[in-house]
Amino acid sequence: MKKTQTWIITCFYLQLLLLYPLIKAQSPCGNPVTDDVNEIAVLVGNLPDDYMIALRYVQKTDTLPYHCWLHLMVPELLNSLHNLLNKFKEFPDMSNVLSNYSIINKLRRIITDVMECLSSKNYSQHDHLYEEGKFVPEEFFKHFYSTIKAYKIFSKRPEQSDCILPSTTEVSPNDSSISVTEPFLLHPVAASSLRNDSSGNNSNKAELDFLSKSSNQVLSIALSSLLAFVFGFVLGAICWKKRICRHILQIHQTTQSNINQDDNEISMLQHKDKSLLQV
Repeated sequence: MKKTQTWIITCFYLQLLLLYPLIKAQSPCGNPVTDDVNEIAVLVGNLPDDYMIALRYVQKTDTLPYHCWLHLMVPELLNSLHNLLNKFKEFPDMSNVLSNYSIINKLRRIITDVMECLSSKNYSQHDHLYEEGKFVPEEFFKHFYSTIKAYKIFSKRPEQSDCILPSTTEVSPNDSSISVTEPFLLHPVAASSLRNDSSGNNSNKAELDFLSKSSNQVLSIALSSLLAFVFGFVLGAICWKKRICRHILQIHQTTQSNINQDDNEISMLQHKDKSLLQV
């Protein structure tokens, strides 16, 4: 009985182990913010003080929730880092180019991982919220730090509500007001869905490919986990059945052996009685 209980417990933990990849696939987001952010000071020191970095950004306002601002900013920040990385590819002879390239690539990987955590199926464009700007390295990376800070808040309290974003529409020239602001409803959306047309068709295609690959990867892991679960269950059932059959056979053999032993004892007694009668 004790061996049977041990076997059942072993099969139970085996199933949990097989299901772990599926659970991991459903929650792929860990902590994308690594210690590589500490190298930003080195990067800022390597870049000229008057070096300008382009960035489309959204102003923080009291009416714009932090998670909505995060969804709007992440793809633009990633796009700027990508462009900055390409510039260092074009000028391999610049001083500290390898160090700068490595740091920027690490920062881009962090933002990419953050972007992966902001998954959704909706796609929207909100060009009216963005402003075009060029910043010196120190100011640019202040936007980076603000985005990371917003993500840390988001990771502790993932938003469940929709975003209400301002939408400005033009009115008739006869109206005394120049414009009127109406509420615009935005469901929680992926950062990858908020990249505007200025990034080009290639960027949009890359985002769609990224989401497609992620979905295919999750589906593949889920299918593999399901097959492993079924296989483990069938294997456990077969092993359990074999153990039961072996146990029944042992009981049968023991019973038969006891019966044979009793028959031998009876036969010996009968033989002994006959011997006594002959005497």
